[in-house]
Amino acid sequence: MADGIPELDYRIDLSVVGNLTAVQTDQVLWYLVLCSPPDIRIMCVTYQSNGVAVGDRVIVRGGYRRRDANHVLLDPCLASRPEQ
Repeated sequence: MADGIPELDYRIDLSVVGNLTAVQTDQVLWYLVLCSPPDIRIMCVTYQSNGVAVGDRVIVRGGYRRRDANHVLLDPCLASRPEQ
């Protein structure tokens, strides 16, 4: 779905639902990753983990930026658990 989206001079907001494959922090920012190769990997850069962990189902929403053919960055980004 992300193939063919050109570089644009305006912001695209994207929402994705999936299971976390990685959760890391540098003590300032949190990096939440969804999807694994061969699928495109999506990284949500946020200020809080909201208590999520690897394997949790989350919704991430943020400003879309394509890093390369295999990676999408959502920054700034918000992450939450889907309502049950």
